[in-house]
Amino acid sequence: MPPLRQGKVASPRALPLLALGLGLGGGCDLVYPEVAVVNRTAASIQLRNPTFSGCAWAAVLAYGEATTLERCLPGADRIHFEKLEFGTPSDARSDATALPVWFRYQTRSLRQVDYGEQQVFEVTADDLEQDFTLPGPYGH
Repeated sequence: MPPLRQGKVASPRALPLLALGLGLGGGCDLVYPEVAVVNRTAASIQLRNPTFSGCAWAAVLAYGEATTLERCLPGADRIHFEKLEFGTPSDARSDATALPVWFRYQTRSLRQVDYGEQQVFEVTADDLEQDFTLPGPYGH
């Protein structure tokens, strides 16, 4: 193998191929889909920490509020989140400083996104079910 000459980095013919490779690899995340989630359940329901297809938002959404657009993985998934449960009067505690209890929920329907798309998904009250994929705040 011939010794390398000092000061010579690459063949001039290789530079366009190198630039093309760096350009394609550097921008691949720009084609991932962008997703936002909107709370359309009810005025008395708040949603917290929604997740979808590898994307998580650290937010509490009142009715009508939306998350920011974030890039996620393409494919189909349910929207997972925590929903504030107030309980019944028989469950009420006398301690006024008691923290609210958030329970895990998800949408029943799958939502689909593909490369290059931008989607705004609405969470509605008729499309909710409890999410038992993670343990809840039940204390056991």
